[in-house]
Amino acid sequence: EEALLRWEHQGKIAAQTFPSKGQEAIAIGCCLALEKGDAVIPSFRTRGAMVGMGVTIAEQLREFVHSPLAAGDSRDAPHHSSWPERGVMPGSTMIGGHLAMAAGLAVAMQFDKQPAVSLAFFGDGTLGSGDLHETMHIAGAWELPLILACENNGWEMSTAWSKTRKTRSLIPYAEPFGFTARAVDGNDAQDVYQSARWARAMALSGRPVFLDCLTFRTGLYSSHFGEVRSGIEEDLAEAECRDPLRRMANWLIEHGVATAMELEILTQEEDKRLEETFSEVLVEIR
Repeated sequence: EEALLRWEHQGKIAAQTFPSKGQEAIAIGCCLALEKGDAVIPSFRTRGAMVGMGVTIAEQLREFVHSPLAAGDSRDAPHHSSWPERGVMPGSTMIGGHLAMAAGLAVAMQFDKQPAVSLAFFGDGTLGSGDLHETMHIAGAWELPLILACENNGWEMSTAWSKTRKTRSLIPYAEPFGFTARAVDGNDAQDVYQSARWARAMALSGRPVFLDCLTFRTGLYSSHFGEVRSGIEEDLAEAECRDPLRRMANWLIEHGVATAMELEILTQEEDKRLEETFSEVLVEIR
């Protein structure tokens, strides 16, 4: 995502990017907990879901450069791209609109008696969308195999959560609909993964699940709009200390899984591979 922001600034791409910086653990942690046959509907800020479901960097970059080999034939926004054969379903620009589709997928799974679940990501600003409440109503009443994963970063674009609802947690809003809810440390990849594994088992047993993943976005709202929140300097400093990538790296080092040097080398190799992949994808449009 950092590279996408840089390339847009350099005029190499025009498609808008919605960075997930500070929230990376949620989408990837949840998707790694899924199994074959499960379906995912990403939000516009959950590019990690595509990574977690096995969509390659090259495939994702094709959507940004409007390659003729793009999955969506370059007819839609990059965050709507879908790879159904790998369980990644198309999203929606309408806030909350994709949640009803996720419920529809869950209905199909239930009807066909498939041992699978439907998972949808969304931000806490979606609480103001009627689609969310209608989805929770039908999912709870029909006991659908549905998991709703909220990236609760406390902001609705430029409006803080305290100006739109009584509690930061969304669990009080989900439980009355019949959802089994769980508070998750959205900056801890392992907590997200274990919670998603638990959620999958619950959903398959006929109890739809609401994962309230508390986090904080440290990146821009989008490459087009920049930073739209004011007076968040202290919040950003605090959130940087809880950065999910840094926390995961520290855990790997502390448990002897990798050294700091190995992780640095890996990062450099990935940066190089990313630039090479971007150059290869650009050739497709010339």
